[in-house]
Amino acid sequence: MNTKKIILRILIILLLLIPLTLIGILMSLDFNQYKPQVMAQVEALTGRKMTIDGELELSISLRPSIEVNGASLANAPWSSTEQMASIGQLSMQVELLPLLTGDVRVTRLIVRQADILLESSAEGEANWQFTKSDPGEAAQSAGVALPEVKDLLIEDARIRFLPAAGDAVEVSIDRLQASADSLGAPLALAFEGVYNGEPVVVEGELESLAAIVSGGDLRFDLQLALAGRKVQWQGEGKVADALSRITLERLQLSHGEDVLTGTLMFDRLAQPPLLEATLTTERIDLRSEKTEADKQDASRKLFSTASLPLDGLQGLAADVRFSSKQVLANRYTLNDLDATLRLEDGVLTVQPLTLLAGGGPLTGSAVLNGSRSPAALELRLKGKDVLLETLLRGSAKEAPMQRGSASIDIDLKARWDSVAALMGGLNGRLLISVDEGRINNRYLDLVGGDLLNQLFAALNPAAGSEPYTSMECAVVNLRFNNGVAEYDKRIAMLTRQMSIVSAGTIDLKNEQLDVGFKPMPRGDTKDLGITAGDLVNAARLKGPLSKPELGLDAKGTAKAGLTLYGAIATGGASLLLEGLWNKATADENPCRTALNGGGADSKSSKKGAGESGGLLDKLKGVFGN
Repeated sequence: MNTKKIILRILIILLLLIPLTLIGILMSLDFNQYKPQVMAQVEALTGRKMTIDGELELSISLRPSIEVNGASLANAPWSSTEQMASIGQLSMQVELLPLLTGDVRVTRLIVRQADILLESSAEGEANWQFTKSDPGEAAQSAGVALPEVKDLLIEDARIRFLPAAGDAVEVSIDRLQASADSLGAPLALAFEGVYNGEPVVVEGELESLAAIVSGGDLRFDLQLALAGRKVQWQGEGKVADALSRITLERLQLSHGEDVLTGTLMFDRLAQPPLLEATLTTERIDLRSEKTEADKQDASRKLFSTASLPLDGLQGLAADVRFSSKQVLANRYTLNDLDATLRLEDGVLTVQPLTLLAGGGPLTGSAVLNGSRSPAALELRLKGKDVLLETLLRGSAKEAPMQRGSASIDIDLKARWDSVAALMGGLNGRLLISVDEGRINNRYLDLVGGDLLNQLFAALNPAAGSEPYTSMECAVVNLRFNNGVAEYDKRIAMLTRQMSIVSAGTIDLKNEQLDVGFKPMPRGDTKDLGITAGDLVNAARLKGPLSKPELGLDAKGTAKAGLTLYGAIATGGASLLLEGLWNKATADENPCRTALNGGGADSKSSKKGAGESGGLLDKLKGVFGN
């Protein structure tokens, strides 16, 4: 055998023996002897007692790991619980050769089944702020240096945050991986978990872990996926020690083509914690496509009964200025939205609130008082010269109306602990008055589906043959009492061919609708060939708000259900002749009647039966005496 082959065999044997020898040496070591040193080192660095319940075990592989089952870290003395963190399983992957000399170089730290509590006190203290000595002195006193971790993996964990005031926040971690070459190097982050019942995925990069922990310059570029929406979150600024104050001078949130920019400051030590921000965007796109599941489940409740997290309003002060050039929704478009939000002592005020709706100015305010239970909401909004052709275009190819200048007056109050409670406790008025315009008979799907198309086609014989219906006016004048609007002739429309009046009940509390519509031919429609015989006697929308049903009453039986005609229905069978009926109940200006309060408040309804202009006078005029 030649010398080269002998040398080669010796080298192979040595390469095999060395790892086996190293493994044998490691297996002979008792790592539990280092438990007191590890716990002392942690206590020296944090000022908190660390407990290791399980045994330190060595797992041999190309990357050996030291594992322990059961460890905990004590909480701050003022905290509500004894433990800040408990860990079911802790594993440290280490480098092999340095371990032989006692130099622990951790390549990866793995944490499983952890329960971590983060909380702050009324005095501004945080339990993640540690009373620590100098790391060098701590290492010397403990006899071992705490290793620097370059790669962290957390699985199956829970993090809870208890603010000094307000509701607790809980995040479930399915998987969190963070890696950096050093504490001062950029930190790559990947997170999968659940927040408030919604799946969350975060990926991206932070400037450094040292800046977050000890304060300094901060830069971040993160991608966030929450509730089906993906957002790019970028920014730069400064952070103070233990996240006591965060100042972002350049903040940018991107979702598709929508970009929100501005500045933000959060002071955790202020009493109460203070948020200040100035945010602006060119466009907010709220448009969405209705899924097949939504269409099939149309009978579901519209208003959620889930409690709203309003308690958090009392634990924060805020001053936020927000503006958007355009707000796009499926059925409307708004412009130049400008709002100032202030939060103090649990009261959120939005004032001033200004925007352009259809080119017309809308001004108003909103106040949400979360200092009481249930919370109280007040909303006021007024506007004029609101062009419905522009406002209601939304995402449709063609607007449902041409022209149609409207005045809007909204003054509503409600108690609010859920959306259902808000709608069920609504009180106040809603007034919309529309001037002359043209209705697009092909695009009337404002309430979803083609229900409005069906109703308008039933009430307007010309809707099926003409592309447009000329409208002289329309009025919606409703008053809500604990979520219910019972109205009589407070909704009306006047077109060139006919007038339409409505009466009934809109019940937001029980999400029910029962309203009737009565069409009447106008005197100038003879040349158009439209008579009472061409119109249904009454139409009725009834059922749940999410899916009301349209009933057409060819025999006029539904008219007894309209308070508009209820008084006449008791006057005898001779008065129910259709021609006499139409003449006796005709209203030359139903829009004015609706504006004046309809059947309940109009002059004709207030006059007695024997007074001039009363119902009997109208009937006398029909008979001639």
